[in-house]
Amino acid sequence: MFKVKTPSKNSKYWVPTEDFRTALHWSLRYPLWVAELSVEPDTAQAIRYDKDKVQTSGNYDSTMETAIRRDELRRKKELLEETVREVAPEIFSYLLLGVTQGRTVYQLINEGMPCGKDYYIEKRQEYYYLISKKI
Repeated sequence: MFKVKTPSKNSKYWVPTEDFRTALHWSLRYPLWVAELSVEPDTAQAIRYDKDKVQTSGNYDSTMETAIRRDELRRKKELLEETVREVAPEIFSYLLLGVTQGRTVYQLINEGMPCGKDYYIEKRQEYYYLISKKI
């Protein structure tokens, strides 16, 4: 497991340690969501999506269960991606790798990240701050 320092209480991005850890581990599930969405059958033809619920005709069935699961995964994935984009659109792909795969700032710099260590760390802290408020 990689180490990410919790922002200090003096930081504008401070959150309680428990909330920070929740945000950290929630974000690390992103690759699992992407993988599951790629293998789950697309039920879009059989299901109508509303904002708050998924509706099907008839009783409970496996298509409905799959549609609900896909919708939940899609919402989580989009929330994470939107938050990363909100925080740092200019380094979106690098910050996404950092918060979802645990890549270190040094690995990202070696991969061509176009910013310095301090800027990246600040943006990563801002991401965890915002996502902890949203989940």
